[in-house]
Amino acid sequence: MPKPSQTSTSGTAGTAGINRLIASAFRVRLVSDVPERLARSPLPYRPNAKRRERITTIQRRGVLFIHVPKNAGTSVCHQLYGTQIKHETVRYYASVAPRVLDLPSFAILRDPVCRFLSAFAYASNGGTRDRKVARPFNARYRAFETVDDAIDHLATARSPFDIDHIFRPQSWYLTDARGDCRVENLIPYEEIDSLGAIMGLDELDALPRLNRSNKAAAPIRLNPSQEAFIEDFYAGDYALWRGAMRVTSLKSRPCSARRATS
Repeated sequence: MPKPSQTSTSGTAGTAGINRLIASAFRVRLVSDVPERLARSPLPYRPNAKRRERITTIQRRGVLFIHVPKNAGTSVCHQLYGTQIKHETVRYYASVAPRVLDLPSFAILRDPVCRFLSAFAYASNGGTRDRKVARPFNARYRAFETVDDAIDHLATARSPFDIDHIFRPQSWYLTDARGDCRVENLIPYEEIDSLGAIMGLDELDALPRLNRSNKAAAPIRLNPSQEAFIEDFYAGDYALWRGAMRVTSLKSRPCSARRATS
């Protein structure tokens, strides 16, 4: 009879292998992306029990937060919902629970360069003490030695499904099939200390520091070529972020963006 440790290792490896097969069948790297892929297809799809429970949690709370990765969303979800709602997109909700998009909604937007550098630090460290880089990307990301390694990864990706959430464009989460932003309020990351006042949600006045990096990363300065790539790759994000930054009052305003890619 196999020892418990052997059984556990075998079971983990078996599950990972099955997940790879499922993900490959739907042309994604993360098995958790399968529902997103289905939501963007004409195939009928009904979320599983856990996903339906998360949708119910959002409906009961009466406000939709779109969790764009690397933008303090883990802390917001914890305070707002008492659970993590994952990185579901506007297109996902439009397919499986369109009424959710009628709720008051908001998302946090970040300077694309700052977000990219944060994602690079997270990737090359394999994650944080709270969360690790997903298995399909872990080894490659931990092998990143320079910013150019990450840029090469993005440049060769055929679609956002070929890269981890931390590097995907922010606009990918916020825009519908026509490229229109469906989120009412875009809050610049720089205004996160005022998030509670902006949204009128007292529980967001003091956010906990969750999913923090294990160590402070040394400052990185991008060269002109690297900056040009980031500006082009995240062009839709710049449009959204600059629009949000132009807001002079505490209340942010609706947004627009170029067509989202699938």
